[in-house]
Amino acid sequence: MMSYEEFTQKEAALESAPQAEREAFYAEILEKETAKTDVRMMAYFHAALLHYREGDFRAAREILEPFVIDYQSYAYRPEIIACFNLMGVAVYCERSYALARFYIHEGLKIARENHEISRYSYEYNNLAVTYLAQHEYEKALEAIREAERHLPDSDREMHAYVYRNLSEICCHLDRLDEAQAALTRCVEEFDGRTLLPDDILLVEMLLYYKLGDAERYEKCRAKVWQKLPAMHAAEFSNTANNLFACEMDAGNYPQVERILAAMDDYLVRNPQEITIGVQTQEKYHAYAKARGDRDGMLAALEKKEKYNAQLLAHAEEVRVLDVDRYLRMGQKLQQALANEASANHTKTRFLANMSHDIRTPINGILGMLTIVDTCRDNKDKMDDCLAKIDVSAKHLLSLVNDVLDMTKLERDTFTLESKPFNLDRVCIEAAEIVCFQAESAGLHVEEEHPDVRNVNLLGSELYLKKILLNLFSNCIKYNKPGGAIYTRMRELEHTDDTVTYEFFIRDTGVGMTQDFIDNHLFEAFTQGDNAARSQYGGTGLGMSIVAQLVKKMNGTIQVESTVGEGSSFTVVLPFAIDHDPPAAAEKTPPAGDLRGKRLLVVEDNELNMEIAEFILKSTGAEVVPVFDGESAVNAYAQAAPGTYQAILMDLMMPVMDGYAATRAIRSSGRPDAGTIPIIAMSANAYAEDVQKCLDTGMNAHISKPLYKDVMLETIERFV
Repeated sequence: MMSYEEFTQKEAALESAPQAEREAFYAEILEKETAKTDVRMMAYFHAALLHYREGDFRAAREILEPFVIDYQSYAYRPEIIACFNLMGVAVYCERSYALARFYIHEGLKIARENHEISRYSYEYNNLAVTYLAQHEYEKALEAIREAERHLPDSDREMHAYVYRNLSEICCHLDRLDEAQAALTRCVEEFDGRTLLPDDILLVEMLLYYKLGDAERYEKCRAKVWQKLPAMHAAEFSNTANNLFACEMDAGNYPQVERILAAMDDYLVRNPQEITIGVQTQEKYHAYAKARGDRDGMLAALEKKEKYNAQLLAHAEEVRVLDVDRYLRMGQKLQQALANEASANHTKTRFLANMSHDIRTPINGILGMLTIVDTCRDNKDKMDDCLAKIDVSAKHLLSLVNDVLDMTKLERDTFTLESKPFNLDRVCIEAAEIVCFQAESAGLHVEEEHPDVRNVNLLGSELYLKKILLNLFSNCIKYNKPGGAIYTRMRELEHTDDTVTYEFFIRDTGVGMTQDFIDNHLFEAFTQGDNAARSQYGGTGLGMSIVAQLVKKMNGTIQVESTVGEGSSFTVVLPFAIDHDPPAAAEKTPPAGDLRGKRLLVVEDNELNMEIAEFILKSTGAEVVPVFDGESAVNAYAQAAPGTYQAILMDLMMPVMDGYAATRAIRSSGRPDAGTIPIIAMSANAYAEDVQKCLDTGMNAHISKPLYKDVMLETIERFV
């Protein structure tokens, strides 16, 4: 199965290849990649985009239809929104405007559900275009204003398109000052980006006509005439409509006749464009009526009826073809649903098990709190209860993290870090945790690390540690009383720039059958049996997480086991060698003294706010609490520069989220806008989440749950 990285590399290599070769590449993926992966999704999108750019809008639509019908079976990626958007645009180009709005609205709904605010301008802009095509200018204006409102959150290339369309809509509504201002913004935002001058040309022509600037209008009109023959149907229709309206309004009948002749020529070249045929006869009728030509009016009506009859026949033909296609897609969808039924059953069983596993530590926490409430005078008992609460809370967090890790891995929405780390330090830290757990379980641990030379590496320290700890945890959990764990790490081979390590772990536990190893060990949401689960605990996700992480790190894992005797795990992982490792620095605990520092804390959850305030105030800091992003922006704007030494910013909040609030602060133009530390404080803790915060303009990221030392250490780096 092709990985997403392989797909993008191959796709980039084919960028300048002939269309047939690119079509064959996407077709092969859609034929062979039966699993509903992000690779299959992107093959749908790029294959459809290829046809769309060639002007074959029907082919683009037909390629995307199976995906948009079945998109919920795929793990979420932002590209799903792009697929719906492309579907809507392709249907728009076929002049099915209501259907186009349906697909665009669906894309907008998915964007809202997943907080993809950068997509809002795209979707609202395209909605406006569909209304514009149907001359519903007030609705078009409402949609384009929404697109404009969300421009700060969108890609820069959208800005020119939105202002271009805003200008055209305002022209039709005779709001010429607004049209002129929007066109000026459009040209400013264009500035060499992907918007072509041709896209601006029609708006300029319309605006100059409305303003009565005959000279500039005629210059634009001449350029439009040059471009007219090469336009696709939707562009041609819109341009011809605008030309006709201007020249009819001016009473310039020779130009009107020229436009009508151009529409006739277009129909000769494109007889399948029956809708343009209907529009052409409508304009012949309007022209004849203006001249008092009754015979011309009747002739236009007769021809229009013929085109309407063709349109109805074509619609019936399309309907029959569509019914057949939808039946075939329905059969495929039925088979897909049947295939997923088993997976859904497994997940249902998992959720039932998780309900038990989550309730167990919660019950422990609540029970200990009850005991604390009745033993306030017994310090030893309270300390014991607090220690047990801490253990239960960390176990609960571990369960949640496993589920979140599995979700991310299934969706393939995160990338592994490639940062410098020291292998010795990773092993020491993992060993400290493992040895403590093993000793608590009455197990003996034996370590062997021969011939380990290259220890300064580049890769994901976090996920290497997760692999090792999950394997150790398995060996501890399924071992026998008084049993042992043997671990070995050795360097297999190396070049000047890479090194391959083998991590071997063996236990003397209950073992596994070969059938379970071959068919179930690495499946998500599964364990050996319910009896083992009840006895040993856990979610059944650990080994699935290990297997997927090993795969993402381009490694291998082998398992050998004998029932009643134990199991062994061999993981082989390649790493890049770090030839310029950072100097080792002694880690010192935070001073914990923030006296004289005023901090703006932005958090919508009252309990989380209380925790943050307690930690910060215990260090002498002054805390100013606000409960949404908009309030944070206002509090910052209303205070003098230097009032706050740092801002702690939650991400997911009502009114305005943390990303938008950060962008607003950074772009405010105040003297300290670019320098005031803004630190994310969020439960979104994956590498891509951290990177998104940094890309938005934040300085650092603190993960929830909040740990005092981590929180203070991070703040003290900046204040």
